[in-house]
Amino acid sequence: MKASVIVPQRLEVWKGLAGLVACLCVCSIWFHGAGMQAAILVSLAVAGVLVALGTVWREHDRNVRRQAASVEHARFLAAAETSLSAFAILECERDEAGAIIDFRFVYANLNAARMLVIPRRQLVGQGMSTAVSLDAKQQLFAKCCRVVETGTPLHEEIPVNRTPETIQWMRYQAVRLGDGIAMTCTDISEAKANQAAYEELAEFTDSIFQNAPFSMIATDRDGVITAMNLAAEKLSGYRREDLVGKASLTVLHDDKELEARAEDVLPGTTERAASDGFDVLTAKAAQGEMEELEWTYIQKDGTRIPIHLAVRAVTSDAGEISGFVGIAFDITERKQMLDHVTYMATHDQLTGLVGRALMQDMAVQAVERARRYGTKVAVFLLDLDNFKRMNDSLGHVAGDKILFEIATRLKRAVRSSDTVARVGGDEFVVVMPDITSIEDAELCAANMVARISPEINLDEHEVHVTSSVGVCIYPDFAADAKHLLKRADAAMYAAKENGRNQYQIFSEDMLKETVDRLSMEHALRHALTNGELSLNYQPQISLVSGAVIGMEALLRWKNPKLGQVSPAQFIPLAEETGLIVPIGEWAFQQACCEGVMMREAVGSELTISVNLSPRQFQQKNLVAVIEQALTTSGLPARCLEIEITENMLMVNSAANLEKLQKIRDLGARIAIDDFGTGFCSFSYLLQYRVDRLKIDQSFVRQAETDANAAAVVRTIIAMSHGLNIKVIAEGVETEEQLRFLMRRKCDEAQGRYFASALPAAEFSGAVQHLSESRLVQSA
Repeated sequence: MKASVIVPQRLEVWKGLAGLVACLCVCSIWFHGAGMQAAILVSLAVAGVLVALGTVWREHDRNVRRQAASVEHARFLAAAETSLSAFAILECERDEAGAIIDFRFVYANLNAARMLVIPRRQLVGQGMSTAVSLDAKQQLFAKCCRVVETGTPLHEEIPVNRTPETIQWMRYQAVRLGDGIAMTCTDISEAKANQAAYEELAEFTDSIFQNAPFSMIATDRDGVITAMNLAAEKLSGYRREDLVGKASLTVLHDDKELEARAEDVLPGTTERAASDGFDVLTAKAAQGEMEELEWTYIQKDGTRIPIHLAVRAVTSDAGEISGFVGIAFDITERKQMLDHVTYMATHDQLTGLVGRALMQDMAVQAVERARRYGTKVAVFLLDLDNFKRMNDSLGHVAGDKILFEIATRLKRAVRSSDTVARVGGDEFVVVMPDITSIEDAELCAANMVARISPEINLDEHEVHVTSSVGVCIYPDFAADAKHLLKRADAAMYAAKENGRNQYQIFSEDMLKETVDRLSMEHALRHALTNGELSLNYQPQISLVSGAVIGMEALLRWKNPKLGQVSPAQFIPLAEETGLIVPIGEWAFQQACCEGVMMREAVGSELTISVNLSPRQFQQKNLVAVIEQALTTSGLPARCLEIEITENMLMVNSAANLEKLQKIRDLGARIAIDDFGTGFCSFSYLLQYRVDRLKIDQSFVRQAETDANAAAVVRTIIAMSHGLNIKVIAEGVETEEQLRFLMRRKCDEAQGRYFASALPAAEFSGAVQHLSESRLVQSA
């Protein structure tokens, strides 16, 4: 029964007693006049009533207390029986000396019975020593005794071995209750396992954090550093105690860099936040995104290092940001590698000069500056004269040395503020800003030509290299960088056509020449397909018998728009563009087929000579091309002579020697064309099996008037005969030249004195005419 109910009942009883006493008092006053006897009777009656009332009150109070105890007991049972923990009340059992020897169960809830695996009716009355396992009992008994003796509550978590393999964690709580204890026992094994797993996970996470190979720094919402790992210490140069809880993450950043990026990251922001730039670092992270940017860390000693920083917000279950984590790693090596790759992509690997793309950008920038400040920009386009011939003759190693030396000389010939670039195989560009006049540009161009011209020492050789330089100036001759470069190119080709080893300032006429050259290149690309190419043949005469012994195949091109194009124009262009390779293959096939036809028409065995360019000689399938032409045409291999320049022999490589030997193995013959004009010496003839030397026409023309030229011719003929090599002179145009050659015992000759180059259909007629004219005998 509730106290609120018992108290009113007691008040009602007291009210009744008070009323009764009041009535008796009134009666006593009323009977007062009746005398003493009546008063005594009244007092006795009142006393009896009071005694009766006292008895009634005591019984009532007992019932009330009994009801209250019953309610409290019911409440206790409800609480104990519904408890998820095991609950028991135990009384002490003592020996004669009063020492506690055991605890006896006087109450146990259902969970206690289940935990001990003993029915409740059996458990009540049992001692702890018999009901509890030995392992638990040994740990509990002394602790329970201490609770009774000291009154200090017990609150401990104790591991219990249920089986040899299983440990069960129990939480015991006990308080003194009379001469015993009230105890609760809870199985916390699962909670302990979860806690252990959490601690293991936390330890693992912390291990990952601390031992991560990259810097990890945690901050609170305001940017104050709350944790940092070992890699962060190493990267920043700070120790944890220097920064954790004391400094913002921005202490590692450059204030100027943060300010510079503020407008990009936080557009429209006019005032810096109190976070001192931390909002710039976390702008995207604060919006739930991953913030990844490259920044500069400033280490404790002031060293600046580039880093890649990724920032992520740390959020609570409610989605509120509680802090940030920044992951950074040093990208110094990556930046160096990127810089190296960028350098490699924008610079020439051989010379270290600027490449074409970067040069064009720098030319654009120079023009923009010149437009802004009213100055001039000069562009010099420089091309080495006859470099391809030198490169093919001396080999690529020697060619690379020449290019490197030219690059060095060019850099020395200009200012440090000028840009020197290599834009092609043997093409260089100099961008020279801030010049004041055209005369200045001319002086610089002349200086470049002079600086390049001194001989270059290449091991055993001294090579004389010259250059052709084209110059164009902004804003005098071009309005932008594109036309500046294009017109400098036109000026360079004009310098070549005017004799090389010089410079030319751009003029409008040069632009037309460049356009014509481009048109010719376009037409040449279609010449073979359109059937515009043909071969003419110049007879070769024996100076002993006067008979026609062979002919040289000479390439001709007749275009519908351009007309008859000179070989001096289109053959170098074909070499430069690589078109000489397919044209050369066609020429071999055509020469062999028409050679068979001319042999049959003349009725004698003739040797047909076909020129092989340096570019063709580099073909990997050259031998196969020659063999295919011989097989398809049916021309005997002994009747085919391959003419190569002497410069090709300078490349003394196993591959070249093997290629020449394979050509000889086919049965074809090898001749050296334009002998005496290159770098070759007779020592090379000992390494290669050569059948014939062709004296260049320049020596033949000068032999009559120039003693040196005559000496060269005599030497070539004498040395060749000593090596059992036949000699043929080309470019014979006069009877005097023929007589000179015959006196020097030259074996063979060709030239316009005998006959010009003719189409195959007219060749037999020319042979008949030569036989009748007897030019050799008459000379």
